[in-house]
Amino acid sequence: DLLAALRGGDNSLGIPVAAATQERETVMAAVQMVCEHAKGGALLAIARASAFKHIFPGTDYHGDSAQPALRACDKSYMTERLRGLHISDPRFSAAFSEFTEHSDDDRWPSDHADPAARGQPKDGAFLISTGGYRLKAAVKLLGLPPARQWDSVGTKHETAMACAWAVKGAHVLVRSDSGSVHYIVRDGDILHVSKISPSGPATASL
Repeated sequence: DLLAALRGGDNSLGIPVAAATQERETVMAAVQMVCEHAKGGALLAIARASAFKHIFPGTDYHGDSAQPALRACDKSYMTERLRGLHISDPRFSAAFSEFTEHSDDDRWPSDHADPAARGQPKDGAFLISTGGYRLKAAVKLLGLPPARQWDSVGTKHETAMACAWAVKGAHVLVRSDSGSVHYIVRDGDILHVSKISPSGPATASL
């Protein structure tokens, strides 16, 4: 399965053999979290902080910008909530699970225990360092050029694929509202897409 491939560096999935142990452990923790704790759609990308910064040098985007950028969906609520928490920490998984839980308007409830969360959108991607700590959470990835064609998927999956293509060394996980989870990684000019849940790995190259 994918976890075994991550441990061993399976080139058939595009996973770099030379990836550091810490990086592999972070990706494995992310896979387990997305598969076991997500309650709805989710997008999570793991890469070196420098790789994200190279692609997203700015924090705002105006359609005519020459550079992709990040934009917080929730006034940085989730970014602050996850400060200092490793992805393997149960508090991280609990917050992620709560974030992905569907609601009528896809926002945090107006009576949430944390006033900073109230009414904020539950939307956007999680960017995680290879060391396992959040860099940004609940952010829009704006201005990424399309990488490949992926039929019968929505914008979240297209964004995931564009991120995997653009950000050097990125491991990207995307979960649909229906529960299917895909792992995407770039290997040279090829994007490897592996369906890892619920029916087990099925790999395609784009």
